[in-house]
Amino acid sequence: MSENQYPVFEGGQTLTAAELNGLRAFLHGRDRLMGRMTGFGVNCGLGGVVVGTSLTVRPGLAVDQRGEPLVLAEPERISLAPPAMIPSYDFIVAKAGGFSVVLEATDTVEPARECGEENCAGHAELHTRSVAVRTVAGRLTGTGKDLATEKLLKSEPIRLALDATPINSFSDLRDAVADRLTNGKRPVVDRTLIAQLRATSIASEDSAGTKGYKCGWLNMVLFATLDLLRVEALVRVSCDRPTATPGVVLGWVHQTGSAWVFDCAYRHAWEPPRGLTDAYLGGTCTDPAGRYREELEALLAGYAPPESVPTGTIPEPQACPRGSIRVRGQCINVVYPPPLIPEKWRARWEIDPRVPIDPRDPLWNPPYEQPWREPWRLYETEGWDQFQDGVFGADEYVGRPAIDVEKVLKDFVTDRVSSADIRVLTHDEAQRVPGYQLSGAFSPSDTVVLSVDAAGTVVATGRVAALRNTRVVGTALPAAMEAVGEVQRSATDLKGLAKDIGTKIEIVDSDLVKLDEGLSTVQKSFSVFQDEFDHKTYAARMERVELSLNQEISDQLGQFARKFELVDKDVSKLQGAFEVLQHVSGRSGVRELSTPAGIDKALGQGVVEFAATTLEAMRSLPDPGNPNFQRHVTAADRAREKLAEAVEPAGPADEAIIGAATLEVLKALRTAVKATGVSEDLGRRLDAQLRNLGGQLP
Repeated sequence: MSENQYPVFEGGQTLTAAELNGLRAFLHGRDRLMGRMTGFGVNCGLGGVVVGTSLTVRPGLAVDQRGEPLVLAEPERISLAPPAMIPSYDFIVAKAGGFSVVLEATDTVEPARECGEENCAGHAELHTRSVAVRTVAGRLTGTGKDLATEKLLKSEPIRLALDATPINSFSDLRDAVADRLTNGKRPVVDRTLIAQLRATSIASEDSAGTKGYKCGWLNMVLFATLDLLRVEALVRVSCDRPTATPGVVLGWVHQTGSAWVFDCAYRHAWEPPRGLTDAYLGGTCTDPAGRYREELEALLAGYAPPESVPTGTIPEPQACPRGSIRVRGQCINVVYPPPLIPEKWRARWEIDPRVPIDPRDPLWNPPYEQPWREPWRLYETEGWDQFQDGVFGADEYVGRPAIDVEKVLKDFVTDRVSSADIRVLTHDEAQRVPGYQLSGAFSPSDTVVLSVDAAGTVVATGRVAALRNTRVVGTALPAAMEAVGEVQRSATDLKGLAKDIGTKIEIVDSDLVKLDEGLSTVQKSFSVFQDEFDHKTYAARMERVELSLNQEISDQLGQFARKFELVDKDVSKLQGAFEVLQHVSGRSGVRELSTPAGIDKALGQGVVEFAATTLEAMRSLPDPGNPNFQRHVTAADRAREKLAEAVEPAGPADEAIIGAATLEVLKALRTAVKATGVSEDLGRRLDAQLRNLGGQLP
């Protein structure tokens, strides 16, 4: 009797052992079948905790490759390092080092008890199904389906020089993708779309922007095709998980230095049943990969490079411009490729046969991301919309007068962020801008670059990502601190000089009083000695006194003016600090301090120190004559205290809160600096720089 057969009993029958065991086997087989239909891997619990040289595996549930339910009811303790065990599994690679913890089904037998009854022919054996925890040298390898043999992976994505010259062959990649989509006599997508793909090309007269669009679009077609092929390969994999020795890997234990570590990433993560995955993929019974096919066809159909000679009025930037790809109500802009694409771009679909398959992606999980939508992940360049202010098309500006485009963009961007950063440069100048990328779209917080020809016509559009502009903001703090130090030193000198001048003026004032008294006496005496008084001698002496007093006052006030001029120059360095904070370039190798969410704790603490030193310098200045000066300084100090509170707690911090507090500190400092009496031009520059900085923070 097979496991698919079961006996039916009736009264008065003679039952054999085979018939009763057949019923048991049928019910057990049904349980396993239900287990296979439920899923596979660790279902609940079964984590590991290392304390010293002891590993404790917690209770939990799992289902093995045959559908056998595995229940670990009590914690299991394992001493480290465990003794070597004989069992081997085809899903564990020994050379990886360390050892894997495996949960395996067991079936123990208790001997039949002896007969004590009359006419007893023997009792049945008692079997107990349970689990055993094994430790096996090596680490789990995956069962995932990759595309290592896919011939399309031998092609190269188009790379694009900053002057928009394709570095490798557009036609070679186009033909390779079209051939693969044709797929012999069974096309992967609509034949009409394949024909349209074959008709695309790059012409010598194409503008730089047009070349960028075409190359970016073709790369996205390549990536979308590979995603579709991978999903089709997944749905062809058998529903069974054949293995010589069933078991569920719970984790990988290895040493880091002298410490033992339990890594649960290398376990048989739960794989949902096939039907659930098919539903998640968005396919149908006739086309399980239908969702991915639909997106590829939308991408092929959406091809629309910039017009060679655009007509009509210059439109405002559109969130879903002509040439973008529309998929189920979503709008995806074409991303232009960079000059270099990392060699590891294939790793998204292809697994190195020399390296065990990574098991951290369960077999039936669909692709967790779609690179064709966000190819900057493969290019390893800055993406769009880092500060969630939208993405807008720029392809429509190729071929139009830059002076008109610049005005439209400035008005558009200024309405959305604090200020617009639009640069009109020659094509050669644009390529020398740090962080410059050719791009057919931008976010308002980006620096937008319009490349123009000799006639002032836009030949390409580009951007410097806002994230790149804020990435190394922390490098500006040393320069700002140095500027503040100079201000403080000058302010201290100025304070001493002002006190000295005050003393001098008091002396001069006292002398003038005495002089006035003396003049009164002379006046009284003058009438008596009028005939005998030497007018010329007295006048000469008075002139010498006046010249001497005037010279001394002039010298002191001149020193004061020169010193204040130095202070004004030093204070202007604060504006330079703000300018550095906004215009820093993203040099490679500098630690990233700013994120799309805000400013991190390290940079926030630096701004706290910067503000404290600046305010100390301002308090040492003589009274600038502004009645609100002290109020502005106090407000700036309160803002500094709030920022200090935001960065003070240990552990992770809310970077958005730190970013907002940082901006408030810089605003308050700007106002206080202006209240010291700096020049109007400097004040305007401070305002502009702070607006620009504010536009780059959330």
